[in-house]
Amino acid sequence: MSQQVQTSVINLKELLELNLNIPEYQRPYTWTEKNVVQLLDDVVKFSKYPEYRIGTVILHKNKKLDIVDGQQRIITSLLITRFLEYKDTQKLTKLEIPMHEKTIGNVKNNFNIIREYFDRNPKAKDILEDYFLESCTVIVLKLSNLDEAFQLFDSSNNRGKALYPTDLLKAFHLREVTGNEEKKLEMVELWENIKPEHIYILFSDYFFRIKQWSRNRTVKDVGFTNNDIDLFKGVSETENNKLNNWSKSLLMAKNFVDTYNRKNQTMIEFNAMPPLNYPFQIDQPMINGEYFFKFVDYYYSLAKRLGFLEGEKQSETESTKIVKLINHLGKNKYFRYVNSLYKTAVFYVVDKFSHKEIDSIEKICFKYAFYPRFYFEQVQKKTINKFVHDSGSGVDNFFNYINESYSISDVLHFEIKISEENLKNSKKLKQKWGEVYSLYFKGGN
Repeated sequence: MSQQVQTSVINLKELLELNLNIPEYQRPYTWTEKNVVQLLDDVVKFSKYPEYRIGTVILHKNKKLDIVDGQQRIITSLLITRFLEYKDTQKLTKLEIPMHEKTIGNVKNNFNIIREYFDRNPKAKDILEDYFLESCTVIVLKLSNLDEAFQLFDSSNNRGKALYPTDLLKAFHLREVTGNEEKKLEMVELWENIKPEHIYILFSDYFFRIKQWSRNRTVKDVGFTNNDIDLFKGVSETENNKLNNWSKSLLMAKNFVDTYNRKNQTMIEFNAMPPLNYPFQIDQPMINGEYFFKFVDYYYSLAKRLGFLEGEKQSETESTKIVKLINHLGKNKYFRYVNSLYKTAVFYVVDKFSHKEIDSIEKICFKYAFYPRFYFEQVQKKTINKFVHDSGSGVDNFFNYINESYSISDVLHFEIKISEENLKNSKKLKQKWGEVYSLYFKGGN
C-alpha cells in the first residue's frame, strides 16, 4: 500500500458517532430478514463475553468518511439503535440514506423486523440496551486512497456481500464523469437499473473474455478479477491527449454524437426523431466517465435482446433450431462451458458486425463452440481457454479471427473441419445426446 492505513478498534457507539457518508458508488442496502435476525441472535448469544467483534469497516477519508465496506452493518446498527434506550441519539451520525427504491424498501422492512424481534424477545432488548453500542466492536481501517481502500476489502471478515471488480470500475468512472451532480446521478441510475449479477456476467462472460481472446490472450480459470479492471479504463477527456493519436477517432466520434443529440434535444424528447447512439465496440478502447456507463447500458440491452441473461426474456420473436437447443440444454453441466462459449462468440460477432445475419452467425458459432464437447474427453474452464487460445485441435482462434475480419462474410467462412472419425466423442454424443449430434453434423435433419 502506498498510503498509510490508520487502524483502530472501536465500539459501535464510537463508529456511529463518526461523520459517515454512503458514497454514490455503493450498492443499495440489501440485507434481508435473515441477515438482521442473525446479527441480533449473534449479539445476544455472545453478550456473556466482554466484547463481541462484528467485523471490519473500511473508510475512505474524503470530505466525510465514505463507507467502502460495512454499509450493510452500519445501516442495520442504526436501525437497531432506534429501539434501544440510547440517551445521546443526537450524537449519532447524520447518515443520509440514498433514495434508492431497493434501499428504502429494505430499510422499512428491516425496521419492522427489528421491532417484531424485540416484541417477541423482550429480554433480548434488555440485554442489547447495555451491550450493543458499548461492547460490540469493529476494526476500522481508514485510507486516503480510494482504490487502495477497495483492495483492502475482505469479504471473509464480514457478513456483507463482496464487492465485484465492477464496483471498482463504477467508482473510477464516476470520478471521471464531467459536468454537474445531476449527470453523475443519471449515470448511477443507468447502473442501478441493472442487477449487480447481470453487470458482472456482462464483464466476466462477454467483455473480459472477448477482449482477451480477440487479442490472442489467455483467460485464467479464476476469470475476471480486480487485477483485470485496467482493461476497462481508457481515454480521459480531462487529460491532454495531443500525443495520443489512438484516442482522437474515439473522442471525435463522441463529440459528434454529443453535439448532434444536444442540437436535436427537443425533437428527440418528443420522439420526433431518434437519438444518435455512439458506435460502441467491445474490442476498442474505453472512453472514461459517462460513456462507460452508456457502454454497459448498451450491451445490457444487446444481451437481453439475444436472451443471454438469466431471468431476462429474449426480445426476438422467432427462435432457430440452435437457439431452441441452447435454451433446452440450459444449465446442463455436460454442456455448460460450450454453451457459454457459444453465447460469447455470438455476442462478439453481432457486436462487431450486425444482427441481420443471425441465423448464419448462430450456425458458425455453434459449430465452433460445441467442437470441444466432441473433441476433448473432459471439458472444463481451462479446456475452453485451451481450445480458444491454443487448442492443438486444428481449429484456429475464432475470436482473434473475428477481430481481424472486415466483413461478416469473412466470419461466416471461418474454417472448422468436422468429421465423425476425427472427433473422439461423436459416438458417445450420438447415443446420449442425439439432438445435439444431429444438429451438429446434419443441421437437425
